[in-house]
Amino acid sequence: MKENFFEKKNNESIEKQASEKRLEYNDEHHLNELIKEILANKKQTGLEEFEEISLYIKKKMTKLSFQYYIPQYVPKKSIELTPYEEKIFSELNKKKPKQIETIHNYIEDVLELSKILEWGGISFSRSEWFKIRLGMKKLMLDSDATNVRFWGKIYGLQSDYYVIQGSLRHYPMQKPGTPYVDQRGNEGLNRFTFWVSNSVLEDWYELPEITPEQMVACRNFKYHLTGDLKSKVRAFSNFPGKEEHLLKCQILRILHSSYIVPEGFLDINNDYQDDLAGKITKYNEDYQPGTLDDMKSDDRWVHQYAYIFPNGKIIDSSQDQVEMLKKISDEVFTKNDKEGNPVEVKWWRTKVVGDQMQYNKENGNTASYAAVILNNTRWPGTAIVWKVKAFFINNL
Repeated sequence: MKENFFEKKNNESIEKQASEKRLEYNDEHHLNELIKEILANKKQTGLEEFEEISLYIKKKMTKLSFQYYIPQYVPKKSIELTPYEEKIFSELNKKKPKQIETIHNYIEDVLELSKILEWGGISFSRSEWFKIRLGMKKLMLDSDATNVRFWGKIYGLQSDYYVIQGSLRHYPMQKPGTPYVDQRGNEGLNRFTFWVSNSVLEDWYELPEITPEQMVACRNFKYHLTGDLKSKVRAFSNFPGKEEHLLKCQILRILHSSYIVPEGFLDINNDYQDDLAGKITKYNEDYQPGTLDDMKSDDRWVHQYAYIFPNGKIIDSSQDQVEMLKKISDEVFTKNDKEGNPVEVKWWRTKVVGDQMQYNKENGNTASYAAVILNNTRWPGTAIVWKVKAFFINNL
């Protein structure tokens, strides 16, 4: 259909505005955005819709209203939610809207940190990370939780456990007559609060306090978790509690034996005296991130949390914290090989993935885009990934 004179002038005027606006938005930038759009939405028909996607990008980036073109291309959602999950998501946005922005300051950015894990090939799907993020927001809206982080996932026979670690703004008073436990929120077995759920967008259950006796008992047997927190622990050795108590014991054992940080990241807090003297750490403000060559060595990694003593306690006035800030290179055990000869085996395996090439940057520094992965052999699934001066711990 032939356009008339006024339509032609109008289109020429719009094109002129667009060309002026695109002085800052050059062809190279446009091509980059075009490729990102195709890859982000996993378009199998990107070649067929190339022109439509290109015009969509131009409209979005130049902020001009192309009157002569009605875009047919609409980007699809990269994450599909079920109707039930859509309902929860809409309720989160409506419920306490003023708190939504402040909540982000107290939630670990799992979407950003998950990119580090992807380098090691040990991450969830992006859709599941998105749901975990929503679940963390839901937890903070429905409870007194603060400073929450995604701890990991533990597999069960009937259903799995998603675990979130955090603190409470206000800790309840201990009920009189209950067995002795470490005071919540302070140093000890119950310092951190853990919430678990079989589905990240449903209700979260706060794990109860545990006693040193339960911690000692959980080391006497192996057990497959069922996924039912209230189920009885049926084992050869008696356990004084239900699966919810056993689950928290296992979480703490993993936390205190396989969570590590770069050497120098933490320092001893000298503000504590008496029983806590030399047993509490703090962030070292003078910490300087190491290079790729540094982080490949076991000598550059130390334990983040204290050792759990055989009596089930973390703070013991009669003993020093033997594994606080201890190097993982010192952790070895002896086992016999096929011929019966004793062989030393390390608790940790280290490998490097990605491009280890050193690239020169404009400011004169060098950069490497490889990632260092450390796996704990005692607790399979525990992984620490270091990349570009950042590290992320997770249990999958």
